[in-house]
Amino acid sequence: MQNEARLLHVTGTVQGVGFRPFVYQLAKIHRLFGFVKNQGNYVEIHIEGNWKNLENFIQDLSEKKPPLAKIAEIKSKNVPFSASSKFVIVPSEPGVFENSIIPPDTAICEDCRSEIFDPSSRYYHYPFTVCTNCGPRYTTVRTLPYDRENTTMADFPLCVKCKSEYNDPLNRRYHAQPVCCQKCGPKIWLSDPAGNVLSKGYEAIADASDFIQQGSILSIKGFGGFHIACNAREEEYVTELRRRLKRPQQPFAVMAKNIDVVESFAELGGRGMEYLTSRRRPIAVLLKSKEFNLAESTSPGLHNIGVMLPYTGTQNLLFDLEPNSVYIMTSANIPGMPMVIENNKSLGKFNGIVDFHLFHDRIIANRNDDTVIRSVNGKAAFIRRSRGFVPEPIELPFEVEASIGVGAEMNSTITVTNGKLAYISQYIGDTNNLETFRYHFKVFQHLIQLTGIELLHWGCDLHPAFNTTRFAMDMGRENTLQVQHHHAHMLALMADNSLPQDSKMLGIALDGVGYGTDSTVWGGEFFESSYFGYERLGHLLSQPMPGGDYASKVPSRMVLGILFKRLERVELEKLPLSFPHGTQEFSSVMKQLEKEVNVFQSSSTGRVLDAAASMLGICGIRTYEGEPAMKLESAAKKSTHMVDLPIVFTKGDKSELPVLDTTELLLGVYELFGNYSYADLAFGVEENLANGISELAVSLASKRGLEKIGLSGGVAYNDHITSCIARNVTEAGFEFLTHSQVPCGDGCISFGQALAACLETKPKITA
Repeated sequence: MQNEARLLHVTGTVQGVGFRPFVYQLAKIHRLFGFVKNQGNYVEIHIEGNWKNLENFIQDLSEKKPPLAKIAEIKSKNVPFSASSKFVIVPSEPGVFENSIIPPDTAICEDCRSEIFDPSSRYYHYPFTVCTNCGPRYTTVRTLPYDRENTTMADFPLCVKCKSEYNDPLNRRYHAQPVCCQKCGPKIWLSDPAGNVLSKGYEAIADASDFIQQGSILSIKGFGGFHIACNAREEEYVTELRRRLKRPQQPFAVMAKNIDVVESFAELGGRGMEYLTSRRRPIAVLLKSKEFNLAESTSPGLHNIGVMLPYTGTQNLLFDLEPNSVYIMTSANIPGMPMVIENNKSLGKFNGIVDFHLFHDRIIANRNDDTVIRSVNGKAAFIRRSRGFVPEPIELPFEVEASIGVGAEMNSTITVTNGKLAYISQYIGDTNNLETFRYHFKVFQHLIQLTGIELLHWGCDLHPAFNTTRFAMDMGRENTLQVQHHHAHMLALMADNSLPQDSKMLGIALDGVGYGTDSTVWGGEFFESSYFGYERLGHLLSQPMPGGDYASKVPSRMVLGILFKRLERVELEKLPLSFPHGTQEFSSVMKQLEKEVNVFQSSSTGRVLDAAASMLGICGIRTYEGEPAMKLESAAKKSTHMVDLPIVFTKGDKSELPVLDTTELLLGVYELFGNYSYADLAFGVEENLANGISELAVSLASKRGLEKIGLSGGVAYNDHITSCIARNVTEAGFEFLTHSQVPCGDGCISFGQALAACLETKPKITA
């Protein structure tokens, strides 16, 4: 019998996921000997015995790994045979946990879920039941190493029975840091708005269920923050929630017990089932079904709705009491601001909003909002990458030096990179808000602490007024690189698609706003992109924005800006435009345009879509980010006829670059008023805009000899536009690239900035 000994180094998400007990049990099964121990950013395995058993062991290591484990690489080398007679788990050595990978929070597993509904189990009706295969991780971590005393579970000493399970390598709760039970773990209770305790334990959950059914609005504390919940089936309850939150139109996510209930109001086509039932449990944006039986105001004016299934023990118990119920589960925060995580703060911040609070006493170390995913062009697209994914790193196609990207202003994230890994933070929000900017700094501190990365390079946005730009310039000083917003989009896209370091592509950046090198607002850009710089090859026509950023909140201003020189005032007055201050504001904007006072220029694709939505009477005043374009997409879904609109190319006034003339597009809409429905015209705007964009992209890529064309930016969330561009590009013989691991919106900006900071020593930039 031939014996061998090997030393294995396993990298990836292999801490806090039951990997060592898995290795221990696997070694026993294959009659092998040696040891396994944590080495911080990898697990070390000394394994010896029969060579065939060794080969089977290594194969099973990858194929049968624990559910939460993610193996990046297994390095193996032969070592001297020690003739060990047993296999042991060696305690971790102190000081070896830099760059270790903390697993993300995941949904309660089926084993634990069965226990909370089993009257014979000691975990019966206990909402904080977890094991090695599930539950909160990242939201509990205070510092490294990832041991119980360094998490918020340190506040709950283990009882005798839990300690026995925690220390047993053959138990699925072995070294599961959040493990606990009714006797030793966190408590849950229901309180009134004044903080008075009304009920405790399972009774509190049962009472909460009753109150929601009766029309009350509740705050519910979860893994990474609070949700605000109400009954989504009754219009009066959802309308009241909107009144209290002062959110008249913003879509709410909903939660239902299971797939059967979801199918009563949404379609599960494409990958909807996969998203919903994965252990990561994101919010999946699904098409509304024809028999949509929820309150219409859950997602007003939209063809889709955000849906999730229960992922905590509390949520599972809550829905078990009312199996057919559907609840609004919206993040408890003002849009753009951090989610509330403290019990005492919720009492003040939700005063006058919620009727009852479902609290627990486990501290949330790290906020973590729900991840949001939708299907675009048949593929998964992150709108927000957060709970269930963070802090899981993304593997880079090449090694880089230690760097950081601090994000832009809206939908901000932070990214740190080192070697072949990029760690992207949870969703942070709008850093123009002071409270969110303070949260941004806390996320920065925590990410550096967890990864142990000593930063060499800093990347930030080109816009000098962003808080994130000032932060990076102050912290990184001479090691800071200001990165043009859309170039950051392109770098993130290239790395997201694992393009080699010497790659080039034709990049299309379509979004709302990005500071350009010519001091105008960009947002409809065509670049020749590489990891080391970019050249601007074309763009959408730069359009007047009367009032600057305010025109993004009142899209009717964009209509006047675009058509001011082409239509008479009397013609503009006939359009179904909306202004907060009525005709007085209309006249004021016209004067601004006549005198060219307080008027800024923008090539933004988002503003063109906003203007189209306003022209068609779909959305004249924006009440939440992205509303006009989202409602335009929903209106286009109702179209029955294809409408041809002008696709005209010109030259830029100063740059002489090829330009797609969006004025002609909207003039075409004006000229067809009355001949087609608003839905047909909405479809026509999207289809013809996408055709024009892809035509220009293909032309530029052909001239430059580029084989790949990529799309990034917030407009890429529009399924119709993206699918049309993808079809045209691929039919022309080019490879089409979109995002798959990071958001295509501003959530990817920090990723691109971090790459630029360590790669662009002498960037090639041509405006």
